[in-house]
Amino acid sequence: MSKNTSILIIIGTFLLIVGGLIFFYVSSNNSGNISPTTQATSSPFGDNSGDRTIDTNTQTTDFINKNNNIKKDQLIQLYKNPTSGSVFVTNKNNKTVVKFVDRAVGNIYQYVPGIENGEVTRITNTTIPKIQETVWSSTGENLILRYLDNDTDDIVSFSSKIKLDASSTDRVGEITGSFLSLKNIKQLVISPKGDKIFGLVDKSDKSGTFGFIANLDGSNKKTVLDSPITYWNVAWPKESVITLTTKPNYMDSGLLFFFNPQTSVMERMLGNVIGMSILTNKDANLVAYSYSNNSSLSLDVYDTINKINKNIKIQTLADKCVWGNNNSKILYCAVPKTVSSGNYPDVWYQGLTSFEDDFWKIDTESGKTELVYQIDPSENINVDAFGLTISLDDQYLSFTNKNDLSLWLLKLADSF
Repeated sequence: MSKNTSILIIIGTFLLIVGGLIFFYVSSNNSGNISPTTQATSSPFGDNSGDRTIDTNTQTTDFINKNNNIKKDQLIQLYKNPTSGSVFVTNKNNKTVVKFVDRAVGNIYQYVPGIENGEVTRITNTTIPKIQETVWSSTGENLILRYLDNDTDDIVSFSSKIKLDASSTDRVGEITGSFLSLKNIKQLVISPKGDKIFGLVDKSDKSGTFGFIANLDGSNKKTVLDSPITYWNVAWPKESVITLTTKPNYMDSGLLFFFNPQTSVMERMLGNVIGMSILTNKDANLVAYSYSNNSSLSLDVYDTINKINKNIKIQTLADKCVWGNNNSKILYCAVPKTVSSGNYPDVWYQGLTSFEDDFWKIDTESGKTELVYQIDPSENINVDAFGLTISLDDQYLSFTNKNDLSLWLLKLADSF
């Protein structure tokens, strides 16, 4: 490929960034009807009602004093070019590995944290340009690459597998697979086991959506859901739970349903939440949900078993958080240093506003919070994080910087 062609691909990719983000966004009271009224403050944490009041200034000082031996490379930029999704896996040597896709050309790379002089390594050389979304299996061996067809603007989904060439001197393999027969799948997720997909497609008369389950290659497709709602965000945190959330808007009340693909039973979990986006942990017993709050934003955690709020109230979006794997009651969030007045979450999705984030850890059981990493002005870094993923041992966190779609890695400090 010529240098000029590569430049054109990258420029074209950036022009698609805003449309792609809007098109694909992860995206996500005791009776289940929540009407948040908490006033957001200039601190990332609002009024936590008495016994959970947080002094963030004290926390910051404690963090710096306690962790003054943390290496300067605790936060590193893994890849400066735009990426389209990452996944953490454990290799045969029991080492943590992060894999990710170059958005412009579709090559897959990997990085092994913690190895001295470690380098990002390309592991495939199959060119698939302008990847807008990558859906990874939990093993990191299967993935679905999604992009817009240049001629028709249809959403195309390529179900693929990484095939490594053991005989190759540079150990670079290829991506093999096949296209899903269905085009324009609006939402697509892979099951926790990594053997099934769930997708949503519009009805032909635009009166709603159909939900289907199939094998990874699209075979044995079965319709399991018929909904009058067109705009859903979906996730599959647990084999028996697929979450369906109405896409957030600062003027509209959001709805969250738990759908059981084995029984086709749909249960309403949350409602009457303006501008709601959500993130469910792997046990499906805790839901982090953000909402519009007097021209600002706030996030709380809902206990789906006891039907109560945890009263966390962080000033951030669910899109900027990730639940722990090793401890599914721990929530990690990128939290803006300041939040200007605006119609959230719309102004953030549309790129009309940007944040400068620090990283916080929240124990949703005890209510304790801790500043994990604060970006110092001397670092000359402007991070607006989304697409957070976490390693299986909760030691590393990766995220995409919304400003340029570069990929970053954060070593999580030992805490609480």
